[in-house]
Amino acid sequence: MIKSIGIHIKVRDFEKSVRFHEALGFKSVFEYGPNKDVVEDYSGMVFDVGGANLEIADGHRAVRPEVFKEEVKSSKISLMVGVKSLKSVIEVCNKVHIDIAVKPRHYYWGKLELVVKDPDGTILVFWMPYDKDEARDISADESWSVKQ
Repeated sequence: MIKSIGIHIKVRDFEKSVRFHEALGFKSVFEYGPNKDVVEDYSGMVFDVGGANLEIADGHRAVRPEVFKEEVKSSKISLMVGVKSLKSVIEVCNKVHIDIAVKPRHYYWGKLELVVKDPDGTILVFWMPYDKDEARDISADESWSVKQ
C-alpha cells in the first residue's frame, strides 16, 4: 500500500523560494537543474520533512509552463509543519522579513499554530503541542506583527 507522501510546489522564483524554505529550517536532500550534477531543463530542490518530501521547482515535464507564473489564489490546500517551538519560527520570520499571515493561536485540540505564506502564496501552518509557557511568551512578545 502507500509507503510515503510528498508535495510538489510549482514556484515562480526558484531562488526566492529556496531562501524562504531554507530560512525556515527545511533541509535540502536533493537538487537538480541546468547547472547541477543532475541536469534538468528547470531547477528543483527536494527537502526531507520528517520522512515526507517537499519538492519545489520552477518547471515540470507534465505541467504547462504558464502554470509557474500563476498566483496561488486558493487556500484550499496548506502544509502542516510540526515544530518544537513557534518562538523560533517567529524569530526567523522577523530576521528574514517573512510576514506572519495569522498570529499564533491556541486551539482547543491541544495545539499552538501560526501561519505564513511562501513567496507564491502557499500557506504553511506551523504547529506545536500546546505549551502554556510558550503561549504566554508568544502573546507577550511585541516584536512581531501580522501582515496580510
